[in-house]
Amino acid sequence: MTHKFLTLDTASADDPLNFWKRVIQNQRFLLHIATKLLPTLPYQENRLLISQIKILKSLTTDLESALSNPAVQNITFSFQAMHHNVDDTIDRLTSLILIDNREKAAALTEYQLIPFLREWLEDTYFWTLIYPDKEKMKEYYETEFAENHKNTYSNRGEKYLISIMIPVYNKLEYTKRCLDSLFRNTDLAKYPCELILLNDGSTDGTEEYFESLGITKVINLKENVKTMIFSLLFRVCEGKYAAFVNNDTILTEHWLDNLLTCLQLYPNAIMSVPSTPNTSNRQGMLAELTPENAEAAAKAHNRPCPYLWEERCRLMPVIALYDVDKVNTIGFADRYFHTMEFWDDDFSLRARRAGFHQILCLDTWCYHYGSISGKADQIQNRTLFNGRLLFQSKYGIDPWGNNYCYDSFQLSNIELTIPQQSTEVSTLVIDPGFGADVLQFKTQLRRLEKKSLFSFLINDSDLKGDLNPFNSTVIVSPSILETHKRIPEGIYNYISLGRDLSVYPDYKELITECSTQLKPGGFLYFYVANPYAYHLKQELTEERMLNGKASLTLINIQELLLLITKLNLKPQLKAILDTTSPKEEKGGYTEHLDQYFLMCEKQG
Repeated sequence: MTHKFLTLDTASADDPLNFWKRVIQNQRFLLHIATKLLPTLPYQENRLLISQIKILKSLTTDLESALSNPAVQNITFSFQAMHHNVDDTIDRLTSLILIDNREKAAALTEYQLIPFLREWLEDTYFWTLIYPDKEKMKEYYETEFAENHKNTYSNRGEKYLISIMIPVYNKLEYTKRCLDSLFRNTDLAKYPCELILLNDGSTDGTEEYFESLGITKVINLKENVKTMIFSLLFRVCEGKYAAFVNNDTILTEHWLDNLLTCLQLYPNAIMSVPSTPNTSNRQGMLAELTPENAEAAAKAHNRPCPYLWEERCRLMPVIALYDVDKVNTIGFADRYFHTMEFWDDDFSLRARRAGFHQILCLDTWCYHYGSISGKADQIQNRTLFNGRLLFQSKYGIDPWGNNYCYDSFQLSNIELTIPQQSTEVSTLVIDPGFGADVLQFKTQLRRLEKKSLFSFLINDSDLKGDLNPFNSTVIVSPSILETHKRIPEGIYNYISLGRDLSVYPDYKELITECSTQLKPGGFLYFYVANPYAYHLKQELTEERMLNGKASLTLINIQELLLLITKLNLKPQLKAILDTTSPKEEKGGYTEHLDQYFLMCEKQG
C-alpha cells in the first residue's frame, strides 16, 4: 500500500492534518504487528502471543482519542465503526489463544483482523488526507487507488479457482434461501471453490447461523460499514475468479459454469453476470420468473450459448463473476460511494475506460428479489439520490445520462435493416455517450454474422475513454459548431446521431455531410425534438429567461424532410408520444408528441 500524502509536510505543527497523520502511522504499526503475528501463530508460546495481542489492544485503545475528533462527526467515514470492529476482533483473538485454538486464531487473523486493519487505514487516509481536495483526489485515483485495493495473494488460483463472496446485513430468511440454493446448484468441489461469508453487523441471528455452517472464511463485523464490505471480501479471495452474490438472490443450476465459460472464452472480459428479474439496466428476461418457479425454469434454460451474450457499458452485479487479475488493475469498490449506491456504476465506468468488456449472459437465469436489504435506506436516507450526486461530483457527468442504457425502440427499428447490408458493416457514431446503443447494435451484428467496424466523432472529450472497449478511431470535435467539419473519411453503412438533432446548430450542414458518406442502401438515423411539444416550449422559455438563449435549435419537421429528400435520402418518420401529458392542454394533438425518430435510407 502506498500513501504518498502521508509524508507531505504541512505549514504548521498544529495543522489538523498532523493529528490524522499520527493516527495513520499508529494504524500502520498495528497492521505491521498483526502481519508479523500471523506466521507465528502455529508454534509461538501462548504467553508470547498474548503479549503481542496486548500490544495490539493497547495501540487500539490509544486510538480512542480520535473518536472525539470533530472530523469523525463531520466526514462520512467509518472510523468509529472500524475501531469497534478491530477492538472486538482482538478480543475474539485473545479468547481463541487462551483456549489454544490456533487454527481458528490464524483464520481470524488472516481473514478478518489484517483486512480490517488495511481497510481502516485506507479509510482514514482517504477521508482525512485526500478528500475533498479535487487535485489530491485526482492524483490518488490515478496513482494509488488500484494499488491500495489490490488482492495481494500471490498464489491465487492454486488452491481455489473461484472464490464465492456473499455479504449479509440482516434478512436471515433470505440468506438461508440463498445459501440453500447455492448448495443445491453449485458443485463447490468441481473447480474447486471457496465460500466467503460476511456479516455486516447483523442483529437477527446471522452470526450464529454462519457459525453453524462450519465455513473457514466468515467475516463478522460488530458494526455496519456499508461500502467497505466489498473491499473486505475482495482482499481475502484466493481464487483466480471471484463470484459476488447478493443474499436476496436464488442461484440456479449451471449458474457458475455458464458465467465461467463466458469469462474464459471472452479474453478481455472483466465480469459476467446472469439475467435476473427486478434488476435495472435491462438485465431481466421475458419469462415470468418467480421465487417458486425460478430453479425449475432455469434448469430447462441454463445452457452455455454465446449467441445470447451481450456486451454492456454498465452492469448491476446482483450476481457477478469477476476476473481478479483484471480487477486488480483498476481496483474494486470505491469507498467514496459511501451510500452503497452507484459504486457499481463507478466500477463499470472504470472498467470500460480501461478497455475491458462487461458481459450480460442471457443464457443464464437466476432470481433477484430486489433491494431487500437496501430498500429502507433508499427511502429513509435518499441513498440513490445522494449516490448519483457523488458520481456527478467525481466525474462531472450524470450516470443516468449519456446513453447509459440502450434504446430498445431505436434498436428494434434498425435491426430490421441489418440483413440487407453487406457482410462487413461500417458504422459512424456521432456523440454515442457511454456507448450503450452501439454495444447493443454490435451484438445484433454479431448475431447476424456480420463483421462490424466502428468510427466515432464526439463533442465531449470527457467521454472519449468510455469508447475504449471498441478499440476504434475516436475523433474529438473542438466545438459542437464544427461537428459537420470533423466527420472522419469513409463510406458507411450506418451513421447514427447519439444526441437529438436539435442540439446541433449546424444540423443542416451535418445532415448534408453525413449523406455524402453513406453507401447506397445505408441508413442515417437520429431523434429530433418536436418543436411544438408543450414541455419543450416551457423549458426553452425558462432557459431563455435564465440564460438569454436556448440550448436547442427548433427544427421545422416539414423543412427537415424536404432537405432529407433533396439529399437523395428516403425518410421514415415515427412519432414518439410524450409519456406525461401537460396539466393544461393547449394547441391540440401535436403538443403531446415528444420527439420524432427518423431513419433515412440512401438511394442508389
